[in-house]
Amino acid sequence: MAPHRIMFIRHAEKPDASSGTGIDADGKPDEESLAVRGWQRAGALVRFFCPAEDSHATQRRPGTVFAPGTGPASESRRAMQTVTPLVAKVRETSKVEFITTYLKDDGEALMKDVLTRAGVVLISWEHKVLPTLIGHMPGAPAVPSKWPDKRFDMVWVLDRDDDTWSFSQLPQLLLAGDSDEPIR
Repeated sequence: MAPHRIMFIRHAEKPDASSGTGIDADGKPDEESLAVRGWQRAGALVRFFCPAEDSHATQRRPGTVFAPGTGPASESRRAMQTVTPLVAKVRETSKVEFITTYLKDDGEALMKDVLTRAGVVLISWEHKVLPTLIGHMPGAPAVPSKWPDKRFDMVWVLDRDDDTWSFSQLPQLLLAGDSDEPIR
């Protein structure tokens, strides 16, 4: 068994000079959490992956969501925070597994687990690691070698046809300034 679709997103916007400090879910300053714009994206991703229009719902609504847990190598909670509102929304009407047991550098083990899942899988991860994650897949399609530092607005999609994976990019277009230009 393997999923028929795997989607990859970078965690939402993080603290920096232009976006200000990070804040946790309770509004307290926390540099390991999302910036305000990141929280806005996390909320907007709910309708992106669970659209009100049913024609896209089965293509985007995940049955399994992965985000790295925190540990010695990374205390960042941004990837988990990015998908927590989505997981809560999906759980209102159906079952979704939210798996945070892998750390950001556990790519090989993560992808082995991903390939045992069925249906649609969503992975929210650190951008520097995303191309490497895909490289752990047998028969992995070619993807851009680097996810740009300033891009938070794209979804990488792998669709399976028998034992072959195809790659495409889906622009989120959720917030002002989002781009429809693919990552190259």
